Amino acid sequence: MHFAEDRPTAEFVIQSCAASGVLINGDTHTTSLLLLPKQPLCTWPVPSGTPLAPEHFQKLLDCRPELIVLGTGAVLELPSPEIYGTVLKQGIGLETMTTAAACRTYNLLAQDGRKVAAALILPA
Repeated sequence: MHFAEDRPTAEFVIQSCAASGVLINGDTHTTSLLLLPKQPLCTWPVPSGTPLAPEHFQKLLDCRPELIVLGTGAVLELPSPEIYGTVLKQGIGLETMTTAAACRTYNLLAQDGRKVAAALILPA
């Protein structure tokens, strides 16, 4: 039987997610962040407990992903219908889940070659 080395094809690989932060490509991040296709990882000024507004999603919309995976922290918090409407009008999907679930989902979709973006809310 022939074995091949597993080499990640995704730009960002989330190796772990805990209350203390997420480990991405070997670096630990402790503040909310965005993973955007073909762009450097960037901070997202949305700490845990901050109400989301449509303007928080502008940078995500500008990169035109197929799907945005939104991690809302340790507890699932659905965004307002206004946010869903803003994203869906652009023809982009929005999936909301806990941050741990969003990390797993992002890895699966990115590894599959999908043009996915992640918005991960971490504790302040």
